[in-house]
Amino acid sequence: MKRFHILLTIPALLLVAACGGDHEASTTASPSPSGVTSLTATASPSPSGVTSLTATASAQPSGTPIDLGSVCTDNPDPATDDVNQVDIPNAGDEVASGFVVQGRILAFESTFRITIFDAASNVVVDETAMSSEGQTLAPFKKAVEFAVTQEMPACLWVYESSARDGNPIHVRQIPLVLLP
Repeated sequence: MKRFHILLTIPALLLVAACGGDHEASTTASPSPSGVTSLTATASPSPSGVTSLTATASAQPSGTPIDLGSVCTDNPDPATDDVNQVDIPNAGDEVASGFVVQGRILAFESTFRITIFDAASNVVVDETAMSSEGQTLAPFKKAVEFAVTQEMPACLWVYESSARDGNPIHVRQIPLVLLP
């Protein structure tokens, strides 16, 4: 999220530099208390009168960066919004044990599954959950408990088990970071 703010800041600095006339400008942002971001921008006029801007941004991670890009494996049966919607959590959220999974699902007899897989596809938690009503897109809210010893990438699945063979159907996958 902080990198996103940096990306928004750079165009704003370009605009300020372009409108600044022949004056030299310099902008520096120091790391936040968590030591996450450093931004330095310098604007200076060239001999032709055109202002140039140089910006550099660097991240100072608080720990090892976690790659969420590949934590969710191939989805066996991707859900559509007419049968499975998850509002909370969002992709990339950092969650601690007891976090809430909330949304709407059309599930037979109101019953569905919530499973969290680690990056090696091992099950971290597997729970049965219920929506407020069956056979219609109905709201649900479930607190999910888990235990991990370190920060780790994971993939949350919200889905039904097929009545025919027990396989996951209508699977909604959400990459997360689990916190100890």
